[in-house]
Amino acid sequence: MLREAARSLLSRSQLLAALLLQPFGTAAAAEPAASPPSIAADLGPEMRLPSTNPAASSAAPGTGQLGRWLGLPADSALRLGGAWVGNGTSQIVGGVQSVPANGLAQQLLIDATLDLEQAVGWRGGTAWVQGLQLNAGPGAALPSGSVQGSNSLVAPPPLDRTALYSYVLRQDLWDRQLKILVGKQAASIEFANVTRPDVTRNPTYAVSALSALPFTPLYAMPTLLGRMPGYPDPALGASLSWQPKALDRKVYFNAGVFDGRGGVGDGSIRTGTAVPSLGGPLFSVAELGGGWSLGASNRPGSASFGTWFQGGTSSRCSGTGPEEICLQENGAHGFYGTVAQRLLNFRYGHDSSGLVGFVSAGWTPSITNLMTRSLTAGLTAFAPMAQRPRDSFGLGLSWARVNDTGFLEQVFRPSELMLQVYGQFHLGGATYVLPALTTLPRPGLAAAAGGSTSVLLQLITLF
Repeated sequence: MLREAARSLLSRSQLLAALLLQPFGTAAAAEPAASPPSIAADLGPEMRLPSTNPAASSAAPGTGQLGRWLGLPADSALRLGGAWVGNGTSQIVGGVQSVPANGLAQQLLIDATLDLEQAVGWRGGTAWVQGLQLNAGPGAALPSGSVQGSNSLVAPPPLDRTALYSYVLRQDLWDRQLKILVGKQAASIEFANVTRPDVTRNPTYAVSALSALPFTPLYAMPTLLGRMPGYPDPALGASLSWQPKALDRKVYFNAGVFDGRGGVGDGSIRTGTAVPSLGGPLFSVAELGGGWSLGASNRPGSASFGTWFQGGTSSRCSGTGPEEICLQENGAHGFYGTVAQRLLNFRYGHDSSGLVGFVSAGWTPSITNLMTRSLTAGLTAFAPMAQRPRDSFGLGLSWARVNDTGFLEQVFRPSELMLQVYGQFHLGGATYVLPALTTLPRPGLAAAAGGSTSVLLQLITLF
């Protein structure tokens, strides 16, 4: 039972991130916009509030400083950048006693992005390649007893991996109304990314990520864990985004199809390390969203609705040897929705300070999903102190209904509630430190003692 619980618990970090909301960070005062998938702008010295998991949330991680260190001019067609994230966790109350109470995890992501139009005259073309180094121990998140994931850096096995993480060709058409991505990619960046703001319009609201909560539901909606390709297992596929000018770019439609071998539930294929293929079951997803602004200060907001389908025969097993019982189903599907809104501006017109809220929910009738319903919500305060313009503070909660199939009752509790608070402090340049406190009044893993509380300390530097 414990072996199966650990295997299921580790699979929660296949982020991908839950679509949560389309970020609302920078809608123009006179022209509110939806938040379409896009390569993030290089905010340079204005880069604020980086995501705690760049590989799960950003198509263009870092600041491009790596290229400048290597002698590339700032206006070069080639952009070299990346991020390093490392954290340590400690279980202080409750949790799973049979695994280490302390653990370390680290992520190194290197990105090379080439503007094909500038380099060779390929109009509207961009290509990028990314490499990932990941190291994590079971003590980095398992002690908390969370099935949703209290530390987003922790990944399904192998816990130590060096991989060609992503390679993508992007083509923009019709004055950038249509964007097409083809290659090995994390679908959660385009479809399930609550942390991605719209930085294309008004620099007043420019932030590089919507929240820095380090728990996994920020990057992978619980009902999509193990289904949608994402960190650390992206997959070969294609996606498109349509944002018509006729609707003032306030509405968008996204759709994608990806290698779905990693989403059938048995964990035998990890698309992040396996040979890319589209010959097996496919995962497809579609999303419709839009944006608006409220009040005299044009506080931006957004909403989205999405649906997904997992092809092939999905399975999930419990127990070992003669006591092992497996469930199977032919295909699985689900739905999700998100809402986000900037609630307050602390110093409107001067900087990006303010208070932001978001809510996301997911549902699936699948009998092979580990979690069938989820609700995630959070608040982020950007730069509440004027003298600390790059600090942020946030809180979040995530509730999930665990699949109530009877034979799993000795492994999982019926539901899990997780609460987390953090403060992210700017140390200098593009380096930040983040302490966080996580409590689970009711951990989802039955082997965990009730009232689980853990602490996390994370360092992130962008380059």
